[in-house]
Amino acid sequence: MDFFFYGTLLDEEVRRLVLGPEVGRLELVPARLAGYRRFPKLRSSAPVLARRSGASVEGLLVRGLDRRQAARLRHYEGRNYRLARCKVRLAEGKACAAMVFLGRGRIRLRRGSWRLREWQRRSKRAYLRLAALWLAAYRRAGYETRGRVRWVKRWAARD
Repeated sequence: MDFFFYGTLLDEEVRRLVLGPEVGRLELVPARLAGYRRFPKLRSSAPVLARRSGASVEGLLVRGLDRRQAARLRHYEGRNYRLARCKVRLAEGKACAAMVFLGRGRIRLRRGSWRLREWQRRSKRAYLRLAALWLAAYRRAGYETRGRVRWVKRWAARD
């Protein structure tokens, strides 16, 4: 399964926390998503994409996620994000289909742009602690051992 990462998952430590130790086997390819701009969310250190004509967002096309990693990713993103299909463009110009998490409903944005380096400097430490607690709740609920990945199966069946 291919996903486009544009925010906190651009950080290697966050990817390892969310996707597990097998993250090293994934293929990471720089990519760009046209028609969107990355904004910081109000009262959050995480970003969200908003449609903006003429704009584009740099990120990573991540290839090779298995169903368990995709299920962990879905839990990590939470209810405020929804999955959408998108087309990203690789550096050599090739277009590829991927899934991206977009904001669900009306999300209030802060002014300015979200920048990875600034987030790493200001918010990463606290964010990693909170993300670890959130993912621990996922493990405690037994999703990993019971294989609750039905949404992934439905998504994969549509391809």
